[in-house]
Amino acid sequence: MEENTIHRNQVRPERVEDFAHHVLEDLSAAERVRMSFLGSQLGLYKAMVNAGPMTVGQIARSAGASIKLVKRWADSLAADGYLLHEPEADTFCLPEAHAIALTDPTSPHYIGNRFLKGNGDQHGKPHDMTLPTGSSHAKGFNLLPEDVSGRFFSEEYLASLLHNWIPAVEGLSEKLETGILVADLGCGRHGASTLVMARVFPKSTFLGFDRYISSVERANLLAKEKHIVNAHFEWATEEQVYAYEYDLITLIETLDCMGDSLQDLLSECYQVLKADGVLVIAEAKDSNIVSEEQYQRLRSSKVLPVLEEHIYRVERGIDGHEHELHRASTAAGFSVFRKVAETLYDKVYELRR
Repeated sequence: MEENTIHRNQVRPERVEDFAHHVLEDLSAAERVRMSFLGSQLGLYKAMVNAGPMTVGQIARSAGASIKLVKRWADSLAADGYLLHEPEADTFCLPEAHAIALTDPTSPHYIGNRFLKGNGDQHGKPHDMTLPTGSSHAKGFNLLPEDVSGRFFSEEYLASLLHNWIPAVEGLSEKLETGILVADLGCGRHGASTLVMARVFPKSTFLGFDRYISSVERANLLAKEKHIVNAHFEWATEEQVYAYEYDLITLIETLDCMGDSLQDLLSECYQVLKADGVLVIAEAKDSNIVSEEQYQRLRSSKVLPVLEEHIYRVERGIDGHEHELHRASTAAGFSVFRKVAETLYDKVYELRR
């Protein structure tokens, strides 16, 4: 078979160079993620918290890891600015700001377990399935079959809920402390978001709903093991979901896998929400928005016309998904739609009647 021939003289060298640099950046980033994954898994970061300058041997002994592996890990992350290296003493230090982001799950800036997600530490992935329709199932509650690592979600939700989401909704913390009824839709197998809120607000009652019986059973078992008595999990049938009116309904990163009609979903939330209740939606940031770095790369490579719509979004700061969500909330009957918080990865919205 005849091989295809590359005509180098027809390709501008700067375009080849630009793409080659782009690939090298990706490879470097992948290596950083891999090394940070090791740091999280082996407890190397935690071993360095508030310890000051440490030799490779001290880090290895503290974490119970191989000196050879720790040496490679420390050299790599020092070169990338994660650790500080003192050449004369050959010691390494984890700056306090870095330690908070990498090891403190109570911080709103905690990203330590993102490395676990990036390395595929997920016990299952979301499936492209919807809840069967019919009288025995909630009509629009096609709940996300999310089964991501409970460790990852528990710690991240703890940080975000306590420091960003709940305090950002006016009066919500006070109501939760006094005692209200909460529905967490699409809670997943580990029920992490439900359990985190229930543990922090023991006077409120939390009902987590999921479309899979196995998920419900697993989440109820975890609640029992953790002695969290104010959280209970139910199968997301019409009978169960519509059995109550709720003071608070939460939809935490579940909209994309809950059926085709966003308006129908929000309409049904509207029906089971008390007159003075609030619907809180936490959604991942729009991945279709091009970052400033990507924008500049596109400008330099002169391919802007190909991505005109995305560039328009960058220049005007438009989030198409947010506009869609706003329109659907209005059509569902909500009179208040407000973005109340924004984390590194999510945007949080408050909807009221």
